Amino acid sequence: MNIKLYFHLWVIAAFSLLSCSEDNDLGNGVEPKTYNISGKVEKGPFVSGSTITIQPMDEHLQVLGSLFSSTIQDDLGNFSLGSQTLETPYAALTANGYFFHEVEGELSSGTLNLRGLVDLSDETTINVNLLTHLKYQRIQNLVADGMKFGEANKQAQKELFTAFGIQKYDKKDASTLSIAEGTDEAAAMIAISSLLLVDRSEAALTEYLAKLCREFAEKGTFEESTRQQMDKDKKALGKQLSAVRENIMERYEELGLQIEVKELQRFLDWDNDGIAGNETLEEGQEVRLETAELHVPNEGGTYTVGLSSPIPVYLTPLIETDDDDPTNQVTPESFFTEIYEHMDDDDISMEKNIDENGLTIKVSPLNSRLAKSASVQLYDCLGNVVGEVKILQEGNKDTSMPQLGKSGKQIVTAFASKMAEAFSGMNLMEQYYHYNKGTGWVNQYIHPNSDAVHKIWNAFYNSNRNIMLVKDAEAKQLGIYQDYFNVFSAMLYYYMVVVWGDVPYINYVPAIDHTYIARTPQDKIFADLKTNLEKAVESFEEKRNESLLTDTNSYFFLSKDVARILLADICMYEGNYSQAEKLLEGIIDQGFYSLDTSNYNKQETITDLLNNGSSRETIFATRYEPLLSGNASVNIPVIIPIITYTDVILSYAECLYKNGKTGEAEWQVEKITAAKSINVAGSNLLEKIRDARLQLMLYSNTNFAFMKRNNFALAVYGIEEYRQLLPIPMTELMVNPLITQNPGY
Repeated sequence: MNIKLYFHLWVIAAFSLLSCSEDNDLGNGVEPKTYNISGKVEKGPFVSGSTITIQPMDEHLQVLGSLFSSTIQDDLGNFSLGSQTLETPYAALTANGYFFHEVEGELSSGTLNLRGLVDLSDETTINVNLLTHLKYQRIQNLVADGMKFGEANKQAQKELFTAFGIQKYDKKDASTLSIAEGTDEAAAMIAISSLLLVDRSEAALTEYLAKLCREFAEKGTFEESTRQQMDKDKKALGKQLSAVRENIMERYEELGLQIEVKELQRFLDWDNDGIAGNETLEEGQEVRLETAELHVPNEGGTYTVGLSSPIPVYLTPLIETDDDDPTNQVTPESFFTEIYEHMDDDDISMEKNIDENGLTIKVSPLNSRLAKSASVQLYDCLGNVVGEVKILQEGNKDTSMPQLGKSGKQIVTAFASKMAEAFSGMNLMEQYYHYNKGTGWVNQYIHPNSDAVHKIWNAFYNSNRNIMLVKDAEAKQLGIYQDYFNVFSAMLYYYMVVVWGDVPYINYVPAIDHTYIARTPQDKIFADLKTNLEKAVESFEEKRNESLLTDTNSYFFLSKDVARILLADICMYEGNYSQAEKLLEGIIDQGFYSLDTSNYNKQETITDLLNNGSSRETIFATRYEPLLSGNASVNIPVIIPIITYTDVILSYAECLYKNGKTGEAEWQVEKITAAKSINVAGSNLLEKIRDARLQLMLYSNTNFAFMKRNNFALAVYGIEEYRQLLPIPMTELMVNPLITQNPGY
């Protein structure tokens, strides 16, 4: 053989040897090797007793040799297959068993199969989970198309992580991940696992996983219908993610292992832009708005607010989260949901839009007497508030006041009934004083253990409590009836101060039912009442106050006159006759009322009020079906005319007299005597006013205050000085350690 031919044969032989060496690197003819195989199976973790098998495979992922099996060692999902000698490093692992259901926070009621393909030469500690399961068939298909296992595994992993928007975590192989690690990768795996499990039984999950594996095996993506289903599942999962996180940490704590799980919201692609976690603000980022508050006139307007944001923002949350749970929202008590009749546009109405110019807000005209506030909130797609613009819109005083709704009428009826009971009881007390000289009824019936005194006290406070309850509820809604509630409460407290002096003043809803409150000085009570009444005089309608007892709305919607008269009563009681005169003069000048023959000492007048609902004189009255008085000589009327035009004229005459205008005062008294056909006696005009009241005003509950403020009470009623105040009922002294008795009792 010549040398040249020998050389060519040597090259061919060497090339053949080199080719064999390269084939050996792919697994052909590789020497068997022993691997110590262990890892975890996790959905949540598979429980002790679940099975795990390993099937050796060649480089084409064809079954090679016998499989080996073992069981999960503990409830953490740990397993060990020990030392196994395999001809190649490629193997398929399959686990079957029960697992911890992280969404429901309990062990599964059915079993689940999970698989994974691994290269043991890279890592002999291998984990099986949903991600290894989902890429299993995709790896098989890529290898069948001629791709090496390592390349096929990397491509399948990248495709899978990209399909879920978590591609930045694809560098760590899924078989090395564990949900207990506390890493971003661990949180991503939990989020994906929960997404596939939410609202599915174990059987439904098995069926769903089979569908996902088939779709992903074909093209490394999921079909459009599947992506749409995942969108629905995200919305269902959104409000449960915090609970999922807590469930997993509590489960591992029960198993003796403290782990941390990151907040899971950042590991799902909520807006389907292909990237999970870019939908929420990161530390140091913020949404900037050109202004945080808009002041809008009553007629409304269109406003554009400059907006810059590093993330997409929305006017409504795309995903429902825990914060959107309606049970967490502050709502009125069910009884207070129909305080008003239906009104159109009774709150701020606006259209909102976000475009390249910023946030545009178009505010409609406001149909409300009061100014209103609202806010436009900007959300990230998870429902977190990332920006807010407050809207303050002016009210329109010319807008009509909404009438009472169903529950509004029920509430007013409730406190009006208690108010009528209080004034009916007070009239009984006035009669005891009126007839005391000949009967001694004050000593007999007015004492700390008196049932009559106890009932009056309770009725006043029960009525006020009902007023405060509805006032508080209404303030949380439109807040347009507050002045009316204040005037009714002022009416109660004026009369309470007249008969008891200092009393516990409650102008709010106590935190607990049995709050102990000390007596409030009457000057402090009057100061607050005057503030409320002055505000009501400004806001109430200038009209005739009819107080029709058959109509709840006419009863509730008081006119300026009621507030004026109560304010004048307080001023007179405090000795400020100058201000009282101006208030009463204003009522007379309006000309809404006129004197008639009504005599409030006679049952005929009360009967007429009962039958006709109102007279030309009646300004405010209450109606109550009283219990028997216990004394046949005392009449307790069904109708109590609390405010009458007769009282206005007599009080005005009193003010004129006190202010040195005797001639004008006499003319006012003559108007009364002429209309009522009575004669009055007295050495001066004030005594004549006293005589007119004694003849006319017994059933109106106004004489007691007049007699006290003009120093007539002791002589007219024949009582000792301390009797000008009623006793605090003994029942109240026994339950309230902060209250004290009036002197003399």
